[in-house]
Amino acid sequence: MRTQIVLFTAGLLLTATACRKDAPVAPPAPTGPVTPAEINSWVLDSMRYFYLWNQGLPAKADTSLAAQKYFSSLLNTADPFSYLYNPDDATTVATSLYRNYGLDISVVQLPGTTVPIGVVKLVASGATLAKSKFSRGSYISRINNISLKPDNAGELFAQVLGDKRGSFTPATLSDGVFTDGQPVELPFAYPAESPVNVQNFTVAGKKVGYLYYNAFADKYNGDLVNIFKNFVGNGISELILDLRYNTGGSIAAAALMTSLIADGISEGSAFIQLNGNNNLGSYKMSFGETLAVPESGNPISFSSILAARLRLKRVYVLTGHQTISAAELVVNNLKPYTNVIQIGATTYGKDKGAIIIRDQRTPKRIPWVMQPITYRLANANGQGGYTTGIVPQYVVDEMSVQPLPLIGNGNDALIAKALALISGNAREESYQPKVPVIYEPTPVATEVIIPRIK
Repeated sequence: MRTQIVLFTAGLLLTATACRKDAPVAPPAPTGPVTPAEINSWVLDSMRYFYLWNQGLPAKADTSLAAQKYFSSLLNTADPFSYLYNPDDATTVATSLYRNYGLDISVVQLPGTTVPIGVVKLVASGATLAKSKFSRGSYISRINNISLKPDNAGELFAQVLGDKRGSFTPATLSDGVFTDGQPVELPFAYPAESPVNVQNFTVAGKKVGYLYYNAFADKYNGDLVNIFKNFVGNGISELILDLRYNTGGSIAAAALMTSLIADGISEGSAFIQLNGNNNLGSYKMSFGETLAVPESGNPISFSSILAARLRLKRVYVLTGHQTISAAELVVNNLKPYTNVIQIGATTYGKDKGAIIIRDQRTPKRIPWVMQPITYRLANANGQGGYTTGIVPQYVVDEMSVQPLPLIGNGNDALIAKALALISGNAREESYQPKVPVIYEPTPVATEVIIPRIK
C-alpha cells in the first residue's frame, strides 16, 4: 500500500511514515555503486525493526547471498508470506497459472472416471485467448502434451510458469471417458480481471442479493458502494457473499465491505486489532481510520456510504481453500457485528499483515521492495489465530456439481446450499466433500498491507 512507505539505508532508519518519533536519524546516504552488502544490510535493518519475528535475527548481514535468497534465509519457519521483489525485474515477481495464463485449475478425480482431470474454476476476464477456448467448468487433460497424473501436476504447473510458455489440452467427458481436443498454447502475461459479479434471487418471498468478489482492490470501491445502493434500493434482505477465490488485497476495501454489510457499526467502531513485535506493539484501527488509507485512489468517507449500508443481522459467506488474506479478514471481522454463516471449504489460514518498505530517495539506491509480515490480525473482539483456516458451519464441495455451473448460477453447490438455508429447506447436517482433489495450487495471496496511523 502506497500509504505505508518506509525508507531504510544500510544500518539506520532514515524517514518513515510508519516509524516512531524516537527513530534514529541516518547519516548521509552512501555513494557509488550499490553493493550486495548495502542491500542485505538494508534488508536486515528493516527486518530487525518491523518483522513480527524479529527476535533471533543475525547481528550482521550475510553479503555472500543474492537479495532474495538472503531475505528468505531470515524468515521464520511459520512465515510463508513475507515477500521481496524488484519491480523492474519480472523474474522476481510471484507467478501463478491464474495471474499469468488466466486459468485457475484444480486437478481432481471425478466419480465414474479412471484418470485425473484438470477442472477450470476461473478464466480471467482479460485473458482473451483463454476465454475463447475455456470457461468455468472446462476440462483440461494435458499440459505441454503430458497427461495430468497424481504425481506430476505440480511439476507441470511449475514448468509452464518457469518456461513462460505452455499448452493446455481441452477435453470433453462422455460416459466416464475423456476425449482430448486440440492443444491450446496460451501467452504468458498478466491478464486483467473484473472481480465483481452480481445476481439477485427471490427465495421463499425473500429478496436475496448475491455478490461474487474476487479481489479487494480499491479501484472498485466506488463500484462496490453503487452495488450496495442497488441492493438497498431493491429491498435485498439476505446477502450471499462469494469469497471462495478471493486472495485478498486492500485493508480499506475490506473495511468498506464489512461496513456495507453489517449492522451496529459507526465510524468510530473498531474494525481491526493489530499485534506487532516489541517495537511496534498493539493498537486498533476504527472503520473511519481504515477507510481513510486506501491502497490507491481517493478515500471513501464513512458518512458517504450510509445510504448503501444493508445493516444485515446475518450474511452467508462462501469460502474455499483460496479464500486468503483480506478475504479471511472480512470473514473474521464481520463476526463482532453480524451472524456469519459460512459455507464451502476451510479458508487458507493467513491471519497476518505486512507493511511495504521501499527506498524513496532521489536518486533511488535500493531497487527492491519488501513486504515483511509485521502484525497478527484480530477483529474488534480480539479474535484471530486462524492459522489453520476458518472452518465453515456447512462443508460443501463445489466439485460435487459437474460441470461447474457459471459463477452466480443458482445450481452451484455452494450457492444452492445458501439458498436452501435461506428458504428453510436445507438439511442441517454438514455436507462432506465427494470429489477427491489430487492437486490444488497454493494460492498467491495479495498481501494485507497495514498502514501505520499512530
